[in-house]
Parts: sequence; structure tokens; C-alpha cells
Amino acid sequence: MPVSPRGTVYLGGTQFTTDPQVYQPLQWKKRATVHKGIQGAVTVQDFGTFAKDNMLQLASGQAGFLEKSVVDDLHTKYRTKGATYTLTDWFGNSFTVFIVDFNPEPARARTLFRYSMTLQVLGITTLLGTAYSGS
Repeated sequence: MPVSPRGTVYLGGTQFTTDPQVYQPLQWKKRATVHKGIQGAVTVQDFGTFAKDNMLQLASGQAGFLEKSVVDDLHTKYRTKGATYTLTDWFGNSFTVFIVDFNPEPARARTLFRYSMTLQVLGITTLLGTAYSGS
């Protein structure tokens, strides 16, 4: 029996069946280096952050599942060469993303799947509910 969508994460218009149990929307590496010199000297080169430095990690965990129809939609998106999508979530984030990795795994229930997903951010419209004006 299919499970009705209850999730508040949308990727390219596809509503997730449930919200991911693992959701890391701000895996944002800073462009910076620290150089240690002689006699305790330290030089920091900080070039800031850019939207395209952000990666999103999503995973179902043990109790969160995707319905087969959602997996079909997401897997089609994943296989589409060069495609980008809008991801929105319950935090008020709106990202333009590229699907780097999508790994669905069938559960014992015939129509449910566990999954993990990695998304590369290409642009940000809103971040934590506020219009994003960074680069």
C-alpha cells in the first residue's frame, strides 16, 4: 500500500515521502588557509564563502523512507545529464542544486526505500528563511 507524502522537502517539484532523518544543508567549507611560520607566527588567508562551496547531505536513516514513485522521480532526475533543480525545505531554504549522488536501497516493504543523497549547491535564493544576497 503506497505511503502518502508527508515530507516538507521538495526537489524539482517532487515531494519527499518523509523528511530525511539526516539533513545537513550547510556543509559549507570556507575558502581559507592558515600558514604557520617561525617563532609562532600565523598568517590567515580568508577568502570567505560562496554559495557554490555548499554541499547538502540527505539520508533516510532507519525510519525515514521514500515511496517507490518518489524514488522513480528522483532517480530520473539523477540520471538526467547536466540538470539542475530547486530544493526547498522546512527551514525556509531554497537552493539550486545538482544531484551528485543518489543511492536508493529497497527496504523489506515492497514499495519503500531507504536512501542517501549528496547535492552540490549552485545558487541560493533564501537561506534559513531570509533572502540570500551573498555570492
